[in-house]
Amino acid sequence: MNPMPPPTATGRDAGRTPYPDLTLASRRVPAHLRSFLPAQARAGARFTDPAHVRTLGLLRLSTYRGAARSLVASADGTGEPHLVLGVHSFGRATLVRGDGTVSRGPDDLFVCDGAVPFLLHEAAPFEVHLVSVPRHALAATDRQVRTLSGRTDFAGSPVAPLLGPFLRQFLDTLPEYAPRTALRLATTITGFVGSLAAEAAPEPRHQEPGSEPARERQELLDRVRSYVDARLGDRTLTPAAVARAQHISVRYLHKLFEQQGSTVGRWIRHRRLEEARRELAAPGSAGLTVSSVARRWGFANATHFSRSFRAAYGMSPREWRSRTQPSGATGSGAG
Repeated sequence: MNPMPPPTATGRDAGRTPYPDLTLASRRVPAHLRSFLPAQARAGARFTDPAHVRTLGLLRLSTYRGAARSLVASADGTGEPHLVLGVHSFGRATLVRGDGTVSRGPDDLFVCDGAVPFLLHEAAPFEVHLVSVPRHALAATDRQVRTLSGRTDFAGSPVAPLLGPFLRQFLDTLPEYAPRTALRLATTITGFVGSLAAEAAPEPRHQEPGSEPARERQELLDRVRSYVDARLGDRTLTPAAVARAQHISVRYLHKLFEQQGSTVGRWIRHRRLEEARRELAAPGSAGLTVSSVARRWGFANATHFSRSFRAAYGMSPREWRSRTQPSGATGSGAG
């Protein structure tokens, strides 16, 4: 199904574009992606361009608005794995994906895999915001992210009722925030999404043949993570050292994290980067150099730290600090 055009203006508005900020894109949905759309929507399906696109830290914010219509939302074009969060400011739509349909109105959150297109059938004039969140920014396992991207029912969720209204209000009033405040709130949104992903796919509770009960595995995993968190600044923190401290084999340690869709090394690196990022943005940290923060959180040198930071968050440590610290507060800590 191709997007429908906006209504034709009549009377004194004749000749004027009813919704000048709503662009109808001419980009066709590539053939290899059409299979993700409902059968009746595949022939000649075209993406709909957003009215506004903004970038805020790691997040890409796209706003669509207009009259009642159908639209095909696309991936963000970066080629990196990401989730798409959606929330309406006003209007009501039917979200159509390969796995079915679900109705969504103001403050109702929906989550999609950013790699595939999806349809929104808007039943009335609408404004909807889509937020692209990079996969690498989420403290969640691959299994949790996959489960969240296919979730349609958030009934009983303790996180979704908080995230939906917060996300809508944040995006509606974004221009009124100071840039540094907005960037900090964007980081908060990423944390919310990580919590939503963990909620979507909790640790399985079944017992595998020949293995210890799931509760014991979870308790061991919690002990491992606590051990790692307490020693993030130790550059000798390796899988072998962690396994030795927990009196388990390295092979079994890797198996624990494999069941979570992650690795020991990835978890250690993620936690180090998160703590370093928090410290760089903390009030009163302007006098610290990037090198000293890198060393404090277990990185061998500033070059390796900066490269890892940029790969994870899309900007350098200095750029992150300049965006989150008050103006003029970063001069002494640039080294």
